[in-house]
Amino acid sequence: MKLTCNVIRDILPLYVEDMVSEDTRKIMKEHINSCDNCRKQYEDMKSSIDLPMDTDTEPLKKIKSTVQRKKLQAVIFSVMVTIVISAIVIGFLTSREYIPYHDDLISFIEDNNGMVIAIFNEKVAGYDISVYPSEIDEGFVYYITTWNSIWNRSIMNRAVSNTVLNPKGEKVISVYYYNADGSEGILIYGKDQNPNGGSILLPRLFLAYYLLLAMIMALICGIILLIVNKKEKVRSTVMKIFLLPVSYILAHILIKGFSTSSYSAKRDFFTILLVLIPLYIAFLSATKILKEYKKDNRI
Repeated sequence: MKLTCNVIRDILPLYVEDMVSEDTRKIMKEHINSCDNCRKQYEDMKSSIDLPMDTDTEPLKKIKSTVQRKKLQAVIFSVMVTIVISAIVIGFLTSREYIPYHDDLISFIEDNNGMVIAIFNEKVAGYDISVYPSEIDEGFVYYITTWNSIWNRSIMNRAVSNTVLNPKGEKVISVYYYNADGSEGILIYGKDQNPNGGSILLPRLFLAYYLLLAMIMALICGIILLIVNKKEKVRSTVMKIFLLPVSYILAHILIKGFSTSSYSAKRDFFTILLVLIPLYIAFLSATKILKEYKKDNRI
C-alpha cells in the first residue's frame, strides 16, 4: 500500500528524530525522494533541529554580575543602616544626665602636700572639670559637674574613681559646682570668688557654627543641583558633596536635637561625626541603588 503525503507528514517528526523502524525509514526515504513537498517540509524540520546551540555565556555572566552587585549593595546598605541605628542607640544610652548638686554628691580631702582629692558619690558615672586662673588670688578656680546615664544605671552600674584636682601642685582657691542648666555655680570648696553675685559657667556654642556652616553648604549645593540638573556627571559629583552637610545636619539632630549649646562640646562633636560617617555612606549607597533601579525600569 502506497502511503499518502498526509501519513508521511504525520510520521515525519519521528523520522527526523530517527525514532522509526528500519522498514519505515526506507519507505519514508523513498517517498521524500519522489515528493517535492514532503522533501521541502523534511528539510525545513531538519534545518530547525540542526541549528547550532548558542554557547555565548556573556549575557548570563552580565546578569549574574548585576545580581551579585545588587546583593552586595543591599548588604552594604543594611550594614550602614545597622551601624547608624547602633550609633544612635549607644548615643542615647550613654547620653549624659547631669546630676543636680546635693550635700553628699562630692566631698574633698586635702593632704599634707596640698593635693586636693575629690571624692564622688557612688551614683556618679562621670564628671567634667574646667580650670581657670583666679582673678582675685594667686591660684586657680575649678568648675565641676557630674553626670550619670542610662547605660551606667542599667548595664554597667559602675561608679567613677576619685580624682586629684591639682596633680601638679597648683593652688586650689575655690571649687564651684555647676548644674549644666545655666544657673549660678555653687561654692563647694575654698574661697568664694564672687561674694557679690553668683558665678555662672556658660555652655559652649561652637556646635552652632558647624551646624550653620553645614546648612549654608547644603543650600549652596541644592541651588547648584537645580542649575546642573541635566548634566549627569556634574550633578552626580555635586550630589555627593550635598549629602555630606545633610548627613551632618541629621547627625546633629539625632545627637543634640535642635540645641546647639553643650557643656562637653568636644564629646558631642565627635559623637556627631561618629554618626555622620555611616549616615553619609548609607545615603551614597541608597542614591546609587535608586539610580540603578530607575535605569533598569527605563530599560
